[in-house]
Amino acid sequence: MIKLEFYAALKDHFPAWMEVDDTLKDVRALRKYLVDRDMSASVLLAQCRFAVDDTFVDEGHALRAGDTVLVIPPSSGG
Repeated sequence: MIKLEFYAALKDHFPAWMEVDDTLKDVRALRKYLVDRDMSASVLLAQCRFAVDDTFVDEGHALRAGDTVLVIPPSSGG
């Protein structure tokens, strides 16, 4: 299983954390999985960054069982 943690506005679409099957091969597949799960979050998910084990990763980053993936929407300071 892969553990997902969601932040900020994403909590309007997903629970604070959830687990998914570890057959998702990379971050790109994970993003598609999340959009398919909640189409209303698609615009927000398109702008999100993903971090695996506290390190930002790109779309092609391979996912493995036991990974913790942070799904982080854009934010502004102030």
